[in-house]
Amino acid sequence: MKFLLDENVPHSIKNIILNIGYDVKTLKDLNKLGITNGEVAEIALNENAIIITFDSDFLSLKNDILLKSRIIYIDLHPRNPKVARELIEKNLNECINILSKPGKIIIKSDTYIFKKPLEK
Repeated sequence: MKFLLDENVPHSIKNIILNIGYDVKTLKDLNKLGITNGEVAEIALNENAIIITFDSDFLSLKNDILLKSRIIYIDLHPRNPKVARELIEKNLNECINILSKPGKIIIKSDTYIFKKPLEK
């Protein structure tokens, strides 16, 4: 399984995903800092990767991109890297099972929500 971390995701989450045994890249690794969310999604599609982000704008990408994308949005306010790491450790394997097909998962401090993309 491959993951692409948005630039707002703490580097410590990359280490957790690597330690679990999955392939993970950051936008910094790819020299792609400052690109649009649509460009991030295209990279993830080309890499067959799941996006992990703190940016809720990924939930409203263009529908043709959402129909193909797999996104984990961490809905955590205020952003706390330690809590985010714990949420990823706790929920990652279940998220992978759910995101075998395109869709969005919103992880909150006490639950997660899966949303299938809306067909045209």
